Amino acid sequence: MLDETLVELTDAGLFKVMQARRYGGYEMGLPAMAEITAEIARGSASDAWIVGLCGNQNRFVGCYPAEAQEEVYAKDGDHLITCLVTGPTTTAERVEGGFRLTGKWPYVSGVDQCNWLLLSAFDGGAEEGNGANASLTFLVPRDAVAEVIDDWYVMGLRGTGSKTVVLEDVFVPAHRALNVWNYDADPPPGATVNPGAMFQGVPRIMIFTTMLVAPALGIAQSAVEAYRERLETRSSALMSGKQSENAVSQIALGRAIEQAAMARDILLGAANDFQRRAEAGDTFTAEDRIAHRLRMAEVMRMCTQVVTDVFMDAGTGAMFDRNPLQRMFRDMYAIRSHVVIDPNNAAENRGRLSLGIDPKPPFI
Repeated sequence: MLDETLVELTDAGLFKVMQARRYGGYEMGLPAMAEITAEIARGSASDAWIVGLCGNQNRFVGCYPAEAQEEVYAKDGDHLITCLVTGPTTTAERVEGGFRLTGKWPYVSGVDQCNWLLLSAFDGGAEEGNGANASLTFLVPRDAVAEVIDDWYVMGLRGTGSKTVVLEDVFVPAHRALNVWNYDADPPPGATVNPGAMFQGVPRIMIFTTMLVAPALGIAQSAVEAYRERLETRSSALMSGKQSENAVSQIALGRAIEQAAMARDILLGAANDFQRRAEAGDTFTAEDRIAHRLRMAEVMRMCTQVVTDVFMDAGTGAMFDRNPLQRMFRDMYAIRSHVVIDPNNAAENRGRLSLGIDPKPPFI
């Protein structure tokens, strides 16, 4: 992310959209965050990825005990940007008053912009065989990072700078450690000071999958526009006229326009339904969570198809670096590779649940 872009996004308050009102945030809901993220992705999917994920993670800080929140917001409340890696790669050592962390965490999106990190590790004091339930997520200040390994050389989402973070024997007090798996239904510790619906025990997977897919929607919408503009101007010696006169291209454009619109309807419809139920204090069942994840995976699949179709029909010129369609194609497939929104796995769990078979963890 460009330095000037970070300043503009921060000054616009976009990292505060879901942040707790008690600590200077706007405490807006999932639909607003999703729509903002999609809009930013029309220009830069990488910037949208950071705003969407870090914006949600700023919300998640409000789920920690009040002591942890006071510590974080007193230091960086006006300009909080929080990174997250929930896949444990190491084991935290239990010590008096807290834990000690040593290890490496890959794929830390926004590490170049953040001032706090949420890093997961297995609880060294938990019983063996507890799996994800033995995982804790630790709030760690950015200045505790020993090294950021510059290893993010990838096909798509290049601007996210999702590098590897190294910690060496970092002490984390107990109040900055949280077993996030316990609070998909029950209120987390932070609910005592943050009464808003988004801090009362709502399923993380429903929020997270929405924020993963929101940039894909923006990419698809922007790709449709870029394709339309290319059709209006493209011609060659091998064409009888402009490409805009070609029926196959007209069909591709028409289908892409409506597929992108349908994807938007599904995503924002699901986000609004989630927000309404969260504010009503409803309990989200396993079926609710699995169905929402599958809807987001299907939005991802639809958006990927839109970009693939228009890119393939745009001609060889779309492959050049100067053409935005090639970047949209690369960014879309980078998002599509994320395991949490894999359509096949999401659909499998929906089918298993319908057949009375237990769904496969952990994304339930």
